[in-house]
Amino acid sequence: MNFREEAFHFLGFQLSWRRGRSGRNYPHVEPGAKSQQHLREVIREELNHWTHWRGVKPTVERVNQILRGWSGYYHYRNSSRVFGKTKWWVATRMKRWLWRKHACARALWEAYPDEQLHEFYGLWPLPVKAGWTPSRTA
Repeated sequence: MNFREEAFHFLGFQLSWRRGRSGRNYPHVEPGAKSQQHLREVIREELNHWTHWRGVKPTVERVNQILRGWSGYYHYRNSSRVFGKTKWWVATRMKRWLWRKHACARALWEAYPDEQLHEFYGLWPLPVKAGWTPSRTA
C-alpha cells in the first residue's frame, strides 16, 4: 500500500502517517501549527496588559468561550499532546494576567495554583484525552 510520506494540512488539521507501538501504520490527526498559533494570538489579545481594567469574571468567560469553540472543532483523534501543551500555556497565561492585574508581590505562580484557576475563577479545562474508536472492518 502506498502512503504519502510527508504530512499535509487540511481544514486546520495536520495529517500524517505514523507507525504505532504495535508496528502498524495509522493516520495521525492533530491541530495544525497555524491553528495553534492563531489560538495563542486570540488568547493573548484577551489576556494582555491593556485588558487589566476588565473584571475577572467577564475575561474568564470570554477565554472559556474561545477555548470551547477551538476544542470543539479540534478535539479529535490524536490531539492529546497538543491539547495538553495548550492547556498548560493557557493556564500560565491566565496566572500571569491575574498576577499582574492584582499587582502581586509574592512569587509569580504561588498565588494562583491550577485548582484555584479552575474551581474559583471558573477557567474551563481543555480536555487532554481525545475520544478515539478504531474502525472496525469485518
